[in-house]
Amino acid sequence: MTSSHDAPPSPRARAYFVASFEVARRLAEGRGDEAIAILERELERTAHSGDVPGRRFLMSQIALCHARTGRPEQARAVLERMEEELPGDPETSLALAEGYLLLLDNPERASHHTALALRWSEERGEDTPELLSRARSLMARARLAAGDLTGAFGAFSAAPLPDWRVAVALLEAGFDPARIRNVLAEALPELKAHERRMGAAAAAAADQVRRLILWIDAGCPDGPPVPS
Repeated sequence: MTSSHDAPPSPRARAYFVASFEVARRLAEGRGDEAIAILERELERTAHSGDVPGRRFLMSQIALCHARTGRPEQARAVLERMEEELPGDPETSLALAEGYLLLLDNPERASHHTALALRWSEERGEDTPELLSRARSLMARARLAAGDLTGAFGAFSAAPLPDWRVAVALLEAGFDPARIRNVLAEALPELKAHERRMGAAAAAAADQVRRLILWIDAGCPDGPPVPS
């Protein structure tokens, strides 16, 4: 019997390895075309594998490579390919929302896909606090990018685990600090509980929320506290 240590890596594990090492190295060396070629070859290998997470990751990385090498239209084409080829699910919708917002500065498409993620997560019973918070935070960022502070605050305040980085963005955009403080203070007990469940990363988030609350209570001196 083959032990778990000797088992061949899954397509998804191989995709992550390829993207995180070879692709990153070539991008750092200014060899974007080679990075994209590596990802495209790996994507072709997974064409009939049914490995949706792996293909989603690879397509996202291809879009990122195109954007980083100054080819937004090619990045857009990859995101449109994701829309056509991948089955609709919350994680794919969130990946598309991130792509449209961060790579193409298209808050309207980002909001559309975030709304789909929220709908599908509820319909499938996958509306965990973590997924809902990711979706609400993305929606808030999309509304901020569109200049809709009220909509951004509404999405931020609806997140079970509000993202302190969205709070900072709202503060920097001039939103009422007292209202942001109320959301953070109300969410802090749940953030602390999440911290106990999830460990270091959640602990860092809860600590930053506490720092933001203290900063607002002090009258918002200088700029909001952010990790160095």
